[in-house]
Amino acid sequence: MQLKFKYLLLTLVLSPAFVFASEAAAEGGTDIVARTVNFLIFAAILYYLLADKIRAYFRGRTAAIAKRLTEIQEKLNSAREAKESAAKELENAKVKAKELVETAKKEAQLLSEKIEKDAEAEIAHLKHAFTERMQIEEKKMTRNVVSEVIEEVFQGDALQLSNEDFIKIIKKKVA
Repeated sequence: MQLKFKYLLLTLVLSPAFVFASEAAAEGGTDIVARTVNFLIFAAILYYLLADKIRAYFRGRTAAIAKRLTEIQEKLNSAREAKESAAKELENAKVKAKELVETAKKEAQLLSEKIEKDAEAEIAHLKHAFTERMQIEEKKMTRNVVSEVIEEVFQGDALQLSNEDFIKIIKKKVA
């Protein structure tokens, strides 16, 4: 920026010299020195009046650009931090998801084992109940058959038992 300003100032300073140099040769008069001095005085006054304002403008512009650059860098840093935290959260979520899947598998396995054990216990209970029921039914059938045979024996005269024989049979049965 300063280089352009210097070229502009040099061009402004030297351009009247070239313009008036050709005019002086045509008329024969040379007042180039006076005009150049007047121009230099004019340029110095302009510089004196505008230099502070121009410097302030460029300083303000530089400060504004630096401020915007700082803001952009802060936004970039915050975006990077947000990206990193999002990546960490993603990794944590992946780990939690794996843990949840493993926990669900373990729970499913434990539940299936419990159901299997309960089913086996129920089957064992049903088998035991069935065998008890069979034994009870066998005893009932035996009693019915024995009572029918005894009734036939006692009602019919086919078999004559004495009281002593009857008592012996009962004692054997009870023992």
